[in-house]
Amino acid sequence: MRAHTNKLFETGKTIIPKTMKLLGNKNDKNNLGLLKIYLKYKLFYSWNDIVGKDIAKYIIPQDVTFSVLYVYTYSSVWANSFQYLKLDTIKKINEYLGYKLIKDIQFTRFNKVKRKIYSPILEKKVNLGSYIKQVEITDEDLNLIDKKTDCIEDEDLKSAIKKVYMKNLQLKKLKEKYNWIPCKKCGHLTPPENPYCYNCQREIKEEKQQKIAEILLEIPWARYQDIIKYVDCSMDMVNKQRTKLVQILASKLKPSVDYPVDDVDNFKYSIDAQTVVMMYKSIPPDKLNKNVLKDTIFKLRYDTAYWEYKKRTE
Repeated sequence: MRAHTNKLFETGKTIIPKTMKLLGNKNDKNNLGLLKIYLKYKLFYSWNDIVGKDIAKYIIPQDVTFSVLYVYTYSSVWANSFQYLKLDTIKKINEYLGYKLIKDIQFTRFNKVKRKIYSPILEKKVNLGSYIKQVEITDEDLNLIDKKTDCIEDEDLKSAIKKVYMKNLQLKKLKEKYNWIPCKKCGHLTPPENPYCYNCQREIKEEKQQKIAEILLEIPWARYQDIIKYVDCSMDMVNKQRTKLVQILASKLKPSVDYPVDDVDNFKYSIDAQTVVMMYKSIPPDKLNKNVLKDTIFKLRYDTAYWEYKKRTE
């Protein structure tokens, strides 16, 4: 018989926040009672779930002060891209916490919360050799190996190559036993959940990166939403290529040639300088003006040839 449910009893999900609120310290210097402190650490703990793994790799929460969430990123391109996601992220955070904790998100130059460089799920180590040894080799297999090595005169070399052939054959049979499938590109066996083998996956990724780079060089202001129309890729791939190109192009800019070193009236920024700014800010040519060009080049000062030269000469 089912027990009667007593509505007076609450779960930890509701009673913990209520308890924190009642015990909150109104004199806290950041005006954070225990409830807000609890929600702050819940936010940090659940950051991956709230914003997604792709964003969480590059945008790292640092602190919450007066309803402002301070985050850190080591990528200037991600800092710029995240501005377009800020309002949506604030909404996601508050909905996830069930409390209007965050009103604004700002970037900080200090990274207090170091990223943990390990996977939460460790792969199990399997002794593949013991499984391979259990695979049966038929007389037909042995005859085939003998034919392939028959032309080798050196007996020691022939024996070594026979062992290699045998292990490869056993490994192939083992893969077939576990329903591995031919790679769609090269035909080598690959796990059933991966239509492409590791090498082909890498080649496909490199091809996509090349296409993304070509699009950005042709249309510097292209955003992720524009690029995915032509390339099946992730936002992370686009941002990485954008960062790489911005750093390469900015390093080639020359002071007083591509951009002014000091405030100079009527200075005409070079096409290269304008391209870097459009790519970094993801803005079209009609949105460029002197202030945008000046501010962006200043932000990229550590990537420009001028600052590299200055560091070497000081």
